[in-house]
This record gives sequence, C-alpha cells and structure tokens, in this order.
Amino acid sequence: MKALKYLFLLFLVFCQTVPILEDQQVDKMGEEAFQKIKSETPIEKDPKINQYVRCIANRIIEVSRNETNIKEWEIVVFRSDLINAFALPGGKIGVYTAILNVAKTQDQLAAVLGHEVGHVIKKHGKQRIQTQIIAMGGLKVLEGLIGTNPTVMGAFGIGAQYGVILPFSRSQESEADIVGLSLMAKAGFNPQGAIELWENMKQVSGSKMPEILSTHPAHDTRIKELKEKLPSVYPLYNFSPYKDKKC
Repeated sequence: MKALKYLFLLFLVFCQTVPILEDQQVDKMGEEAFQKIKSETPIEKDPKINQYVRCIANRIIEVSRNETNIKEWEIVVFRSDLINAFALPGGKIGVYTAILNVAKTQDQLAAVLGHEVGHVIKKHGKQRIQTQIIAMGGLKVLEGLIGTNPTVMGAFGIGAQYGVILPFSRSQESEADIVGLSLMAKAGFNPQGAIELWENMKQVSGSKMPEILSTHPAHDTRIKELKEKLPSVYPLYNFSPYKDKKC
C-alpha cells in the first residue's frame, strides 16, 4: 500500500512538471509544418485540379467553421506520388495529387477531407504531441518540438514523408471517420462516397498486417463502422443547401 501511495505521489509530481500545450502553440506548429512541406514539395499548378480540390475543401470548411473556430484556411495541392492528404491546426489543408487516383469522385475526396478536418476538430494532433511530451520527458521534449521536427510531423499525420511514422490511434481514426461523415453530408456530398473511398483504399493497399498489430483500423472495420452510421447522416445530406452542386 505504501509503495502504491509513493508511486501515486511521483505521478502527481511528474504531471505538474509536464507542460500543457496551448492551442496557440499547436497552431504555430501546424503553420511551421505546412511551411516546411511547401518548401520541400512541388506545388501543383494545374488550375483545373486546384479549382476542383478547393471547391470540395471550401464546402467542408464552411460547414465545420463553428467547430474549428478557424476563420481562414490555406489549401494547397502538392504534386506527389504519396497517397495522402492532411489538415493541420491553424487552418492548413494539403492534398497530394496521387490521392485523386484513389478518391475518384467529389464525394470520395470529400470523405478524405472531412476525415482530415475531423482530426483538427477533435484536436488529435495536440493529443498526440502531448502524449509524446509525457512519454519522452516533459519540458526538454517540448523545447525540441518547436521547429517542426519529425515527431510533430508524425503527430499531424504526415510523418511518413519525413521517415517517422507516428499515426493516429485506432480510436482517433474511427472518431475522425465519423466526424468526417457528418461534415461531408452537411456539405452536400453523398455519404456513400466514404464507403466507396475505403473500398478503393482496400484495393490499393492490398493485404495488411492484422488490425491488432496496427494503429489504424482495418479497412473492413472502417467500412463496417461507416455503414452503421450512414442512416444517421443521410438527413443531413438530404437537407443540405449544397446538395446536387458539382465541383
């Protein structure tokens, strides 16, 4: 019993020495990370591709504005073979051109962007960075995080580009899926597109390790969870003022 009390006291002391990140700090990290990617990755100049991506992204942004509290977003399309997209704290969205080969319709791309904005709404990047600070030693780690090192990149879901993979947890990914499903429905994109997206992802990725060994849900698990939520979001889609508008 005494040993347990001692460990508990040590835990309290440690927690008091661990810095709690402010939203402004995380926003700054997101902005710095975005600038780093822009400096290292070619930007797509094709006006048709840019207009298409921004049209979809802007509708997701509009319906999520009250939840993100971000007034202005920057949207950049990167020319890359990476099948990826991301949304960062501070209002930054990046879309790699290769994902357009997988998210083949506007509804499917809306599912991608809704999911990524869902991570921002739920502050998953902040949670991941805070976890790393606790796991790696507090104040000194925080000092090292400023400057967009790979830990920050990974926490924002873009770490694979920098050789460090620090993906969101299964629960965070599932949460972002559900938030994104609602966002795309509110923005007038058919929620069925989310199912189609992950069917496409399943085809691209092929066989994967068992879900229990992965930090991401298996594709079949994601599809099953999304299908279960479809009936609850279709009213949002049917009454969306953006329904039937094309990008």
